[in-house]
Amino acid sequence: MTNRHGLAAWSLEVDDERFAQACAALGILNAAARRQRRRRIDLLEQLAARRTEVHRIADIAAMFGSMRDGDKAMDWEMPALAGLARFPSASVLAAAWQKYIDDAPWGTRIAVKSRGRRWSRLLPMLHTLQQAPVGAGSVFVADAFAWDGQVDWQLPFSFAALPDDPLADAFSDFRTYWREPWPYRFCVVDRSQARVEMLVFSGPLRHVAGRLLAKGARCRAALVLLLGGIEDDADVEDVARIVAREVSAEGVVCVTPPAEAEPDWEMQALVRLGDELTHDRPLDVALSMVFGESVTAFLSRDLVQLSHLSNSVERIAGRLKALPADASLVVSERSLDDLIHVPDLVETLETAVPRGRGGGLAGAGPPEEGGAPAMADSLRKVSPKILARNIRGSRGAYGYYRESDEASSLTEVTNEVRKHEAARAAEQPETRYVQHSFWRTEAGELVEERQRLIVGTTVMLRVRIGPPDERWQAAPEPFPAHELPRNRRRHRLQIVFHEPTQLDAPMMEDLWLPGSGPSSVAEFVFTPREPAAFQARITVLHRGRVLQTVLIHARVVPQGVQAGAGEGIAQQIEARVREHWSDLGARRRFDASFVLNQTNAERPLLTGVAGKRAWATDLDGIREPVATINQLLSEVAYSVADYSGGLTRGDNLKLFYKLARVGSDLYSVLVADHLQQLRSGGMDVEEATHIQIISTRADEVVPFEFIYQYPPPDDEDDVRFCPSALEALRAGACPGHCDGQQEPERHVCPMGFWGLRKVIERHIYSPRIGKPDGAELIVQAEPAGDRVRLQLDQPALVAYSQEVEHDEVSPVIAILAARLNGRVQEVKDWDEWKATVSGSRPTLLVAFPHNTGDKQDIALEIGGKTFKTLRLPREYVHVDGPYPLVMLLGCDVASTAQQYANHIRYFRQAGAAVVISTIATVFGPHAVKVGEKMIEGLLSISGQAGDAPGADAETCLGEALRAAKRQALLDSLPMALCVVAFGDADWRL
Repeated sequence: MTNRHGLAAWSLEVDDERFAQACAALGILNAAARRQRRRRIDLLEQLAARRTEVHRIADIAAMFGSMRDGDKAMDWEMPALAGLARFPSASVLAAAWQKYIDDAPWGTRIAVKSRGRRWSRLLPMLHTLQQAPVGAGSVFVADAFAWDGQVDWQLPFSFAALPDDPLADAFSDFRTYWREPWPYRFCVVDRSQARVEMLVFSGPLRHVAGRLLAKGARCRAALVLLLGGIEDDADVEDVARIVAREVSAEGVVCVTPPAEAEPDWEMQALVRLGDELTHDRPLDVALSMVFGESVTAFLSRDLVQLSHLSNSVERIAGRLKALPADASLVVSERSLDDLIHVPDLVETLETAVPRGRGGGLAGAGPPEEGGAPAMADSLRKVSPKILARNIRGSRGAYGYYRESDEASSLTEVTNEVRKHEAARAAEQPETRYVQHSFWRTEAGELVEERQRLIVGTTVMLRVRIGPPDERWQAAPEPFPAHELPRNRRRHRLQIVFHEPTQLDAPMMEDLWLPGSGPSSVAEFVFTPREPAAFQARITVLHRGRVLQTVLIHARVVPQGVQAGAGEGIAQQIEARVREHWSDLGARRRFDASFVLNQTNAERPLLTGVAGKRAWATDLDGIREPVATINQLLSEVAYSVADYSGGLTRGDNLKLFYKLARVGSDLYSVLVADHLQQLRSGGMDVEEATHIQIISTRADEVVPFEFIYQYPPPDDEDDVRFCPSALEALRAGACPGHCDGQQEPERHVCPMGFWGLRKVIERHIYSPRIGKPDGAELIVQAEPAGDRVRLQLDQPALVAYSQEVEHDEVSPVIAILAARLNGRVQEVKDWDEWKATVSGSRPTLLVAFPHNTGDKQDIALEIGGKTFKTLRLPREYVHVDGPYPLVMLLGCDVASTAQQYANHIRYFRQAGAAVVISTIATVFGPHAVKVGEKMIEGLLSISGQAGDAPGADAETCLGEALRAAKRQALLDSLPMALCVVAFGDADWRL
């Protein structure tokens, strides 16, 4: 029996089947009547004037037929119950609908418009409209989310699962069966996934919402597909909007599982859904075909339109047309054959352009597929403009690309066009800048302020990224927006604004940056509170990583003070962290970013950004714990033997107890005050694994690696290592049942330290150093384009201080010689170092130097000879070929790592891909032992990647270094806690 929900009296004369038909007609007629009222036409009055019921039925059916526009969805709106008397009777509408569907060529798509009604009230109607007598091709709520043009749907589109979802293993296994370029794929979300098309969950709606609120998701999705149904209709809208908000989706689809489902029904259904979409089915129709009446879909019109393969064809056609006429697109012969099987393309491709002449589309591929060189005499070439015109012309009776093979070919063309667009954009970038303007009110009108800010006068700071415009003040250097990934129509950037003298905390907003033209505008309202120099920092982030920081300079003056001569507001670039951004779309998301800088009064300041929250912390309070850490580790540095008998033996317990106490202090200063806000803002500090640190002061090395996130142990005389400590180091995570978790005040665990728990990516940038030798900019090596791997199988170089014995370095040289077939060179001084870099082009530079000097005169000694590293010439690091990994694990007689950080910066500027160093004192034997374990671990992982069956070919340096440090701790080398990497954590091994 059907629950008629308010329509019972109106529909008494019809049975359940005809009631469903009457409901379909009622809502579509109501939507049409609303549209006509805008034209001052009363459609219901016209229908009532018809003489007989037969005429009314015929008129309504004919009207429905005239409303059809191809296969577009017809709007359905529930009328107000009080106005039902004006509509034809339920029996008339049911008969009209039956007559309409008898003549309709295929099922009508019904787009239900909520008109502000709660979704829980619409669900019964959705279920009624999905009944077989209605004959609908699909039924979905069409205005569930804003139609704002921000959704992306790309080829190939992805079905993705989170790692903890039961579907994750099936998705991972399924990838091995797919050939490229298939138009859809299955993947498990990791940090490399910026955005996916469909995020699939195997649980019900409320469960998924709770999971997302508790743990979040490290990607965004256009559509969320839940293969678990809806537990409670009452609050379906609130819960669905939570799910959509957490992943920035514009569609939520709930599927009730079959009562008697096969074990792998989910994968069977998803594969069929992918196939239907590649056969040019609209998303709502494909969902209905696969899941039938068990699907409940809440979609935006953007999503419905952009997920349609025909839309992909239109978009790729336009992009092809925009390419230069002489552009050469390399497409496999098989794909070219698939494309020309579209009937309207056959004549053009086969006869209009003679084979072997003309310009732009060339076949390529293995000889057995007809590719070069076997097809040298039979290349089919056609201008991209001709191809674009004919793709657009292939609509009509044939439809668009009804076969998945043709969709695969379109995917290949899409990928090829992307490469050309990226290359073209790099050659002819649109110049855009970070821009700002200040506004205040005067006599009720908005007035722009370009000279100074006034105490007590509220102002609005507007920030955008856009082309030159005299209405905006801009940075002196362009924002390299053209290097952002080209495979998205727009990019979501985070903008953080902070001025520590005038604001208690940073403010954060999102920007949407399109492929061309200006971005959206972020607005920040604040009231200056004291006269002072104004130095605001604008930080631009992408996927949790800092890209650029900009400073805005002005003055805040008391009320009534007139602007001085030459006074004005100006903007300058502070730091551009990345030089190559073209691979940002493939780069992993980070959980948090920290910028270390200073206030106008030169007080050290930390600005943190995590989840949906930004905050600032004065760093004066960390000087004491930093000094304590250096002192503790300096004591260890003098004696290897006292700490090498096993991690849980000797003096290690005493050391770790003290480090945990100091690390808890750091946690309190840097994190604890913001912990609750971070959790509510979308980040769980305990679960976060990837953070980025940008330092604009090389002398402020904040030891995040020593932050201890567990409660500190209480009594040194009653503390012990957690019994599961060694197990946790091996597994990379603490078991939840361990004693250390149950009684943290009586236990200490190495896995409580961030340096062993998290990937920490560090960058040093100092505007004070200037640009060496008048260079336009400082380029630091980073993964980009085809250059994404550290080539650690190339020659290596080793050098060491006279403070280090040769016998102590011999194990390191032996490991390198064994791994690199003897291609390792031991150099005695800096002259020989330089000659080896120029001659052998080593990609692993290992030094155990001694640090001397101070400030601009700092130097490193190897072989008894010192060398000042200020403005280090590039020929000491990188001449040609792959960028090297540099290890600087040296002594520091001053017992501080602060000065040592300057060397790191100079080596990075000279071309080091990454510099691995320490943030605390490490003397001779310990430095070499730590280096030995790091090299052994990195080379072991590098040797496995892509070679051994089942090896992870995508292991990145950040994870590899973290694993090597854990192993070093297992081998009783506590100094490994000091090891840090400066440079990109995304270099692959």
